[in-house]
Amino acid sequence: MVSDARQTEEFFASAWGQYDGVDAVENKIAIMGEAPGSVWADVTWFHDGQQRERFCYQLVPGAGGYQIAVLTPMAPVPQ
Repeated sequence: MVSDARQTEEFFASAWGQYDGVDAVENKIAIMGEAPGSVWADVTWFHDGQQRERFCYQLVPGAGGYQIAVLTPMAPVPQ
C-alpha cells in the first residue's frame, strides 16, 4: 500500500531508465470495479505497438484528483 505520494513519485522516478528508447506508448484501460471512494482499473501498456506491461491500479480521491493507492502487477493479456 502507498502511504505517501512521495512513494509513488520515487517508484516511477527509479523505473524511468527501463523506458529508454521507447518512442510510442498507448494504453488500454478497463474499469474492474468501483466502490465509494475507490476505483480499480486494469491498465495494459503498449510500447511501440507491443504489449509490455499490465497493472491493476487502485485509485482513491486526492487533492488533485484520483491518485494511486495500490499498484499490482498483472499477467499479460493473451494475444
